[in-house]
Amino acid sequence: MKKRILVLGGSRQAVTGLEQLKALGLDVVVCDFDPSAPGFRLADHTILASVYHIDDCLPAAVEFHKRHPLDGVMCLACDVPHIVARIASSLGLPGLPHDVADRAVNKMEMKQKFEEGGVSIPRYWATADVASLENILSGDFPDLVVKPVDSRGSKGVSRLSRGGNAVWAFDYAQANSPTGQVMAEEYITGPQVSSESVVIDGQTVTPALSDRSYQFLEKYYPFIVEDGGDMPTCLPPETVANIKALVHQAAASLGVKNGVVKGDIVVRDGKPYVIELAARLSGGYYCTHQIPFSTGVKLVEACAKLALGEKLNPDDWHQKKNTHASTRWKLVEPGLVASVPPLEDVMAVPGVLAFEHWLKVGDVITAAQNAAASVAMVQTEGASQQEARSRAIKALDTFQPDIQPPLT
Repeated sequence: MKKRILVLGGSRQAVTGLEQLKALGLDVVVCDFDPSAPGFRLADHTILASVYHIDDCLPAAVEFHKRHPLDGVMCLACDVPHIVARIASSLGLPGLPHDVADRAVNKMEMKQKFEEGGVSIPRYWATADVASLENILSGDFPDLVVKPVDSRGSKGVSRLSRGGNAVWAFDYAQANSPTGQVMAEEYITGPQVSSESVVIDGQTVTPALSDRSYQFLEKYYPFIVEDGGDMPTCLPPETVANIKALVHQAAASLGVKNGVVKGDIVVRDGKPYVIELAARLSGGYYCTHQIPFSTGVKLVEACAKLALGEKLNPDDWHQKKNTHASTRWKLVEPGLVASVPPLEDVMAVPGVLAFEHWLKVGDVITAAQNAAASVAMVQTEGASQQEARSRAIKALDTFQPDIQPPLT
């Protein structure tokens, strides 16, 4: 009999992950609040409920479980490990303890645990009001990152420089926090890396590190807008080893013994620091596309098997190949979408592995504040990082939707 797994999240970014779960022979149940969620077309069963609201999602999952018993629960392309944990415990399924999952979605509690565990992190502060933020900014460093304590996807995040508008930065972060909590941390200049790991009986295997692209930092300042990443990392082997050791230390300090963790790492003068560590798979087509393309490792499969309580061998989840693969997201100027070009020209660019866009005529494009402002994604491969990256940029340059400037 097929094992049945509940997946929280049916967005477009989850689709390929759901295809990978179906390929494992699983009976897939998709939960999403959107009746037209793209993931529903792949589901064996659907649950219409908000995955971000426990009072909506949990009762729906419990009721479904009474009729069709579930064997596991996970999330895809959404930051809800705390919801996953509560569903798992309510149904007697494998999962993270509540306190571990809660720390993974509360950045202040996460930082405190890191500090207790001796994990290298940027300096950070709770900011109860604008005055406290201005006081922090008067310290011995040029820039801060101001962010909500409990948001996701870079929503509400901004970079605040000395002499910048602290009132705006605080209000922007607070408006994007479900609980109205704001924090600040030291802005560290240096290469940033996304990590993706699987933790098996306390052993952390990190097959994937991606060099994050922030080429538009100045253009979109004070917003911090990422536009993709490149694998494998170009950082030296010693730094890579230090990052992997740091990710293990961070996962252990949070209390993750079995599960997946996604890290945001910054490197200054060769030393890595953990910005955040999420107890879930990554979004942005990283775990579903770039990691399998580059390393041959299918972390969606690892996450599902852990969610189902299967015993994994850590040796099976190390890097299997080392292909240069680049991800780029297309960002465009604000306006009204008048036409969308066909895909054939993009797919004809050498090295294109995958391409998606989510535009339709009549869409209104707003100014970029985070990576969610992107309108298309491409994955490319090449003989070198430079070739893979240049192919990705060329492919996105080929995709030129007609966007009329907004009326003034």
